[in-house]
Amino acid sequence: MVTKLDTLRNALRDERSGRVVFVSHCLLNQNVRYLGGATRPGMTTEVVARLLDARTGVVQLPCPEQCAWGGVCKRYTVPAYGAGRTPLRRLRRPFARLFLAYTRLAYRRLARRVAGQIADYVRSGYTVESVVGIGGSPSCGVRTTLDLPAVLEDIAGRDPARLDRGEFNRQVIAGHAVPGEGLFISALRRELRRRHIDVAFDEHDLVAEITG
Repeated sequence: MVTKLDTLRNALRDERSGRVVFVSHCLLNQNVRYLGGATRPGMTTEVVARLLDARTGVVQLPCPEQCAWGGVCKRYTVPAYGAGRTPLRRLRRPFARLFLAYTRLAYRRLARRVAGQIADYVRSGYTVESVVGIGGSPSCGVRTTLDLPAVLEDIAGRDPARLDRGEFNRQVIAGHAVPGEGLFISALRRELRRRHIDVAFDEHDLVAEITG
């Protein structure tokens, strides 16, 4: 049966491709990355160039860390830096456990919202070609993530005033990269499976980018 929506689509056919890609927020806006992790003033140019060549629509995912960790500067993580050098050192492991539990809860809520957006495209007859994550991210890694408890333990022992960007990226980020999914990507996959939606996932290699 031809619906009114079908009639409108046929009558108002335009240039849209009917294909979209969901892209991690910081690939289009590096200003939201962790301090020390931006290698470009704005967009990740090689990723944007590939998207332009593909002639698909681009949907920018919310940054889960911005949403859950206290905004652009991730203010909830700031007390962890140097905590092992202060009287707070005895609390750092209980803090890490609570922080992980809170993050998982926040990411489940965010994943439901994003999965609903993907479901809307699919239900409307569009093709969601892929979700592009960030390899080496504790949140958005697809094949490579971070050992977040190890990172929290590592930064607890470092003096914030003596941090060096290159050393931080090599030792703290690249040094704790492990195979696996980030917490947000894992939650998003679960929500998509629950809706019986099959979408390909890929990742941009953050570790290669920040280590040059």
